[in-house]
Amino acid sequence: MENAKSVVVKDLFFLDALRGIAALIVMIGHARWLLWEGYSEGFVKHPQDYSLVGKVFVYVFSVFRYGHQAVMFFFILSGFLIHLKYSRQLAHNPSRKFGLKDYLYKRIKRIYPPFLFALLLTFLLDVWGIGMDYTIYFGKTPNNLLNSNISVNHSLINLVGNLFFLQNENIVIWGTNNPLWSLKYEWWFYLIYPLVFLINRKSVFASLIFVLMVFATASFIQVREGYFFSSVFQYLFLWWLGTFLADIYTKRIKLNFFYLSFFVLILPVMVLVGGQFTSVLLADTFWALGFFGLLSCFFYLQHRGVTFSWTKKIKWLGDCSYTMYIIHFPILVLFNGVILHFTNNTMPKSLVFCVAAIVFVTGFSYLIHFIIEKPFISKRAVVSNSGYNN
Repeated sequence: MENAKSVVVKDLFFLDALRGIAALIVMIGHARWLLWEGYSEGFVKHPQDYSLVGKVFVYVFSVFRYGHQAVMFFFILSGFLIHLKYSRQLAHNPSRKFGLKDYLYKRIKRIYPPFLFALLLTFLLDVWGIGMDYTIYFGKTPNNLLNSNISVNHSLINLVGNLFFLQNENIVIWGTNNPLWSLKYEWWFYLIYPLVFLINRKSVFASLIFVLMVFATASFIQVREGYFFSSVFQYLFLWWLGTFLADIYTKRIKLNFFYLSFFVLILPVMVLVGGQFTSVLLADTFWALGFFGLLSCFFYLQHRGVTFSWTKKIKWLGDCSYTMYIIHFPILVLFNGVILHFTNNTMPKSLVFCVAAIVFVTGFSYLIHFIIEKPFISKRAVVSNSGYNN
């Protein structure tokens, strides 16, 4: 029998780099939003105040405004990595049973240590910022978008709700750590996966059809009634696209990645017209299909002999991607408070603060992941020791 683990580790190391890049895009997008006056609210009103170099930075940083969309890539990649191990086993033994206890133990061990640290760090930084009377914690910055999207809630019921990943289900996100919204989805995808695995074990396409039916039903119910947890079942389809790729990768599905790679053409279309969508779910679904095509491109090129050796140089970024994702936002919020405190509550025109914050948060995340993340990762972990979707 083929040694699946060694093959996976050898073949898929480039996924670490892709995950790290996606996390960096999210973080840079938030730094651009929190530590700069903005494009429409600032730059276009007085471009003459910017030097040539400053204008170049403005346009370069505009590439990173797709932070929310990058989370759809995380969903696709998460589904792929979670299912890959089981898909390989099913390819060799279709009657393979699911070890629920071991599965849940590994998921808890990977998710919770960094998550608990993020909750504590958020609380400490928020208390510090509130104690210093920084305007961002009280909705008094000169940026109305920040004022309407940054809030602070440290109540006990809110803490308990976040610990059980009930964010946005009548429970607000813990403190200023807005990116924690996506962890709710990831966690509940993990809990739903063993149930859908039973269908997938019998038929790959039956599991896909089932998830599509759940997606359609949840979408209808949410539109009609705003049903509890309907959004999780809607986005489950996006996550399940990754498991579909895993079944193709292990040849449980006889499809060529070449044909699926054409879905990547959706990405430039979304860059051009994505802002015209009135439905966030519909836009996110198209972005997910585009990322589905992007990963298919990588897998097709890999099968054609491309090694992506360049990605080894930034593997470290993937190693700390989970830590970076869940701790960067409250740090950037505090930075905003400090900056506005010394600028008479005026948002910066220069992007130099963004660059400084990006360097600091990246370095801090890399150091912290050795303490709160790496000790809890199995040395035999598939693909790599990074990310919350291993």
